[in-house]
Amino acid sequence: MRRLASVLFGALLLVMGACAIWSGGELLMAMRDPALGGPEPAASTWRWHRALTPAYEQWARRRLAGSAAAQLSLDDIAGTEWPLFGSVYYLRATENLDLAWQRSPVGARPAEYARGAIDAAAGLVADPSQAHWVMQHWGASDYLHRENVFYRMLLIDAIATQWRLLHSTPHAALLREQVDQFAAELSASPNGLLADYPTQTYPADVAAAWHAILRADEVLGTDHREAAAKALRGFIGSMAPDGELPPYAWYGEPAEPTVVRGAANAWLLHQAPFLWPDQARRWAAANDRRFWQTSPWMSGYREYDHADASTNEADVDSGPIVAGLGAAASAFGIGSARSLGDAARARVLALEGIAVSLPLPNGRLLMPRLASDAVDAPLLGEAAMLYNLTQPPARGFETSSLQSIAIPGFVWIVLMLQVAFGVLLLRGGLRRIARSA
Repeated sequence: MRRLASVLFGALLLVMGACAIWSGGELLMAMRDPALGGPEPAASTWRWHRALTPAYEQWARRRLAGSAAAQLSLDDIAGTEWPLFGSVYYLRATENLDLAWQRSPVGARPAEYARGAIDAAAGLVADPSQAHWVMQHWGASDYLHRENVFYRMLLIDAIATQWRLLHSTPHAALLREQVDQFAAELSASPNGLLADYPTQTYPADVAAAWHAILRADEVLGTDHREAAAKALRGFIGSMAPDGELPPYAWYGEPAEPTVVRGAANAWLLHQAPFLWPDQARRWAAANDRRFWQTSPWMSGYREYDHADASTNEADVDSGPIVAGLGAAASAFGIGSARSLGDAARARVLALEGIAVSLPLPNGRLLMPRLASDAVDAPLLGEAAMLYNLTQPPARGFETSSLQSIAIPGFVWIVLMLQVAFGVLLLRGGLRRIARSA
């Protein structure tokens, strides 16, 4: 038994060593990937998406069949919001890959092999039982008809993406009703904004709602472009008290603005190039000047302005903050940089993201999986990485140059550690097996 245990432990070391070296190999391939910064999906995302798809379908169907969503408290953000947010990420990543496949049809088509997962993800977002927490905020009879920006944005985007991918949806009537009512309600707002939750208004979510409405227009045959153009009033002038960028949020009654924050900027700049191109360029310039931080060791977007260098308060939206750099601001900065056609920043951020993701030989991403909510949203991190690494540029923002930003030392250190650690584990595993023979 002792010999068998030694052999099994040696085999485990071999597997761990192979995985470490594999992760290093994935990072090296990413360094050589011409699409890493856009405009096409990063090369590895095709394989990662194939690996995630069956797991996402199984998880979404289990979630639909269960009753966990109705048991969650209002302040359980990971349990209530993340399952739906992750499903929209998965759907959008699938669409991004499918559009790329249509431009160059090689291999299996994402819309075909992922049909079951597309239906399951969209069905999850459309399922009223998953909306228990917003019903508590807005009332069971009003939650689809009064404010509730975050949830209704996700609902519209998920159903519209299902329709765009599969050319049909069982939720067509709900989509049409929501698009018409929500666009009218947003347009009628005195200041151009509506609340996500009572006394909590997040401008970036309002921008995402308008983007979702315009994406739904393409399948519904409706046209809200004029209303979306006028919606810019909620983000400029007195609605951007710092003079350049809208605040992270407006809280209270009467509403007071918070400071500008990197995570909100990243989400806003995912949407703005598709809505208000000229303003998006101005916001991007301000975001780069005030929030981009570079050093020989690590580059990324700060959660707080350089002027607020003493502030490092992290929360569920920011994720961990390291040396001023926000995890969410930098991770979602990959997608916003790709939306803006900023290949240089997108590439550097993507390399750092892949370095810490630890891709496995089976196509799954270890660290995003571990960083997600293990009970309610275990696949959020992987879906978010796929979404960010496949995001296409908005029209007029296509990548025109590949100016170079040096690969940060952090990426090289991770690569060396992966290779060195992998070799040590392989040697240790082989020795242990040899001694047990």
